[in-house]
Formats: sequence, C-alpha cells, structure tokens
Amino acid sequence: MKAGGKEIRIEGRSCRLTRTEYDLYRWLRLHRGAVVSRDALLRNVWGFPAEADTRSVDMCVRRLRTKIGSGAIRTVYGKGYVMN
Repeated sequence: MKAGGKEIRIEGRSCRLTRTEYDLYRWLRLHRGAVVSRDALLRNVWGFPAEADTRSVDMCVRRLRTKIGSGAIRTVYGKGYVMN
C-alpha cells in the first residue's frame, strides 16, 4: 500500500485503500446520495482543473468498487457518480 493509505471497515471486513481511493471514498461519502460530477471529483480529490482530460476518476472508481463492493457507487450516465 502506498504511504498515506488508509484501512476502512466495510460491513465488518477490513479494506485497505490507497490515499487517492480513500480521498475519493471520503468525498463521495460526504456527499452520499448526491450525484458528484467527474469535474468536481477532479477538482476536489485530485486537485486538477475541471477541464482536465483524464480517466483517473473512472479508473479509481473501478478499483474502489472492487474493494468496497460494486453496488456502493453508482454511475449516473452523463452526470457523475453517487454513493448509495
């Protein structure tokens, strides 16, 4: 695990996240139930300008879903992501 990674508990089991995965998890959890755009995640989790052309968000969401469960984060097509 990278320096700065975190361990969280999901449904009673331990789950290790990288620092970025944890920051994404925390941001989505803070805004649970609301759709958070890719641009907002790029600005607030990665510190990138909103217009950045990157797949970082999508790849990190994919890794996070693998670790915490595929149903935890839903994609809202054309809008962003929402944590259930």
